[in-house]
Amino acid sequence: MGVSSSNSCHTRCLKGDSYCCSDRSSARRQSRALSTCYVDFHKPAEATQQGGAQARLFRLVPAVGNGAGCRSSTGPEWLGKDVSSSFNEVDFYNEVLHLRRQQQQDPPLQPVLPKAGQKVEEEEVTSHWGIMDFMVSYHGLARSYPCSWTADGRERQRVTDLLVFRSPFEGLARPRMLHLELGPRSLALQARHENEVATGILARQEGIFLDGFLSPPNSIPSEGPTLDLRGWSWGDNVQRRAKRLPLQRLPLGQALSALLDMRAPIAEERLWPGEDCFVPRMAQGRPTADPFRQNFLGAAEYAELAMLAFVRQLAKLLRCCEEVPVPQKWVQSSLALLVEAGAAPPRKGPIHPETWVASRVKIQILGWSKSRLSLPGATEEECQDHELPWKIYQHHIGRVLWESSRLYFHTFCAEEWTELALQLYQVCHKGTSSLVGSCELKLPGAKVVSESYLMQLYRGDRPLFDNLAQPTQVSLTAKFVPCPMPSNFAGIWQVRLESLENLEAASSCTESLCMVLTASGSNLTLCQRTREVAKSPSTAWNEEFEFPVLPESPALGQPAKAKAASFDCLAEHLPPLALAPDDAKKDVRGACLGQLAFTQRLRTGWYESRSGFE
Repeated sequence: MGVSSSNSCHTRCLKGDSYCCSDRSSARRQSRALSTCYVDFHKPAEATQQGGAQARLFRLVPAVGNGAGCRSSTGPEWLGKDVSSSFNEVDFYNEVLHLRRQQQQDPPLQPVLPKAGQKVEEEEVTSHWGIMDFMVSYHGLARSYPCSWTADGRERQRVTDLLVFRSPFEGLARPRMLHLELGPRSLALQARHENEVATGILARQEGIFLDGFLSPPNSIPSEGPTLDLRGWSWGDNVQRRAKRLPLQRLPLGQALSALLDMRAPIAEERLWPGEDCFVPRMAQGRPTADPFRQNFLGAAEYAELAMLAFVRQLAKLLRCCEEVPVPQKWVQSSLALLVEAGAAPPRKGPIHPETWVASRVKIQILGWSKSRLSLPGATEEECQDHELPWKIYQHHIGRVLWESSRLYFHTFCAEEWTELALQLYQVCHKGTSSLVGSCELKLPGAKVVSESYLMQLYRGDRPLFDNLAQPTQVSLTAKFVPCPMPSNFAGIWQVRLESLENLEAASSCTESLCMVLTASGSNLTLCQRTREVAKSPSTAWNEEFEFPVLPESPALGQPAKAKAASFDCLAEHLPPLALAPDDAKKDVRGACLGQLAFTQRLRTGWYESRSGFE
C-alpha cells in the first residue's frame, strides 16, 4: 500500500510535474523520476532492531534461484529505510544516484536504456563530486514491500516503500560506530559569511553533537544490550548503545578517544580457543614471549593504525568538500565513524596489518532530511544563501579532523614517557565534577619488567585520609613490554590501575568516581580515562592502559619517524587533548584560531605535496 503521506508527491514527480512538494527552494526545479532498485530481495524484510511501535531500518536479503524461499548467504549486505521516516531524503538520494551514474562512480545494477525514439539529454559531467564516495551507496526504491518486526511480544507487519542502501556495516563483524550531528542550525541560517574567523566562531557556537554510539567501550555509560540482527555474521546478537544524556555531555575529543579504545575487543579475541591464545607463564622471573602478541596486534597498535586511517579519510573528505563546484546547504546532517570492534588485526600473514585495518575503517555522511543537493547552474542568490552554511559544514569536518590529529599526535608520536599523573574525580549525576585528589609517579627505565606501586593521594599539598585517619591510596602496576616485529612501536608502557583504598565516606549515593591518567614526556601529553564506578571507601577498577613509545627503526608501511614528522610540521597547532570531566569549557576563539591555522597549513601541504595525510 506504500506510504500515503508521500505517495501523491512521488506520483506527481513520476508524471513529470514541474515541482515536488519536498522542494523548499524559491526557484523550484523539476524533480527527476524516482529510480527503482532492480535487486530482488527475500520477503518479508526483517527489522534490524526488535522492539518499539515502529521500525525504520530493515535487513534486506537478496533472493537467489527461482525458489521463493531461497536466500543468499554471501555477497553484499543491504538495508532498507522506511520512506515515511525519511522526510525529503528521497529526492536528495535520487539526485545523488543520477549524478553518480552520470560519472560512472556507481554504475546501475541493471543498464537503463532509452526507449525507441527517446532523446537522451546531454548534461555536463564534472569530476568535482568525490564527496559522493563518502555517502551511503543508494540503489533506488523498493516499492510496496512487506516488512515485519516484533513489538510488545507480537509480530507485526506492514507494506511500505523502502529506500535501498548497501549497508554501511558491510564487512564489519562487530561494528563500533560514533554518530555525530554537524552542519548549520538556527543561527547560521540567518547570518552571512563575513570572514573565516567569524564563521569559525559561529561554527563552534553551533557545535557538533554526539547523537549515538554503537558498541561503546566500558568507559562510556551504556544501556542494556538490545536484540540487534546486525550480528548475524558474527553470531553476536547483542549490541550496547551509549546512554543518550551522558553521551551528549561528552567532549568530542573524549568521544574520539573512546572510539579507538580497543582494549575489550583485543581481550575478547584472546578468549577464542586456539594454540596461540593463552597467558604466557613466568620463566626465571621473566615472562616468556606472548604467542598472541606474536601473531596479533595489541590494543594500542590497532588504535594507532585505525586513527591514522581516520585522519587520512577525514582529510580527503575535507578536500572533497572544497572541490564541490556549488555551495551546499546541508542542515543538521550526520557524520558516522565506523571501525571493527570484533576482531584483532593479524601481525603476520598474507594481508598487511595496515591494509587490514584501513579496510575496516569507514567514514559515512548521511541524514539529509533537512538538506538539498545544489547542482551547477544554481542562481547567484541561491549560491549566496548557501555560502555560510557550506562554510560551517566544512568547519565542522575540519574540527573533527583537527581533534583526531591532536589525539594521534599526542598518543602515538612520543619517543618516551617519563611521568604519570593520576587525578581522581567525583562525578555528580547532573554531569558536574570536582577533583578529589591526585598523585604523580616517575616512570622507571624501559628495562623494568614489572613494578607495583602504592601511592597516596593529595589535594594540593595536603594528604588525604579517611574518617579513621588512614591514608587514601591508589595501587597500580607498571611495566614496559617490547612489541614484536613488525610494529610501529618499540614498546608499550602497560599501566594497570587496580584499586583505591580508604576514601572518605560518600556524602551522596548518586556520586561516582573516575580516574584520569596523564602521561607526559617528549613534549607530549596523553590522557586516558577509566570508567565511572559508584563511590565507596574501597573501589576496584582493574583496568589496563597502554602508552606506546616510538621506535627508531622502520615500522609498518613507512618509518614511524616519517609518520611523526607529518604531524611535527603541524605540532604548533595541535595542543594537548585533556580528558578531564571538567574540561568541556574552553577558549572558543583560541580553539577556532588553532583549527583555522591547522587547516590552512594542511591545505598548503595538499598543493605543495608535502602533507602526510594522503
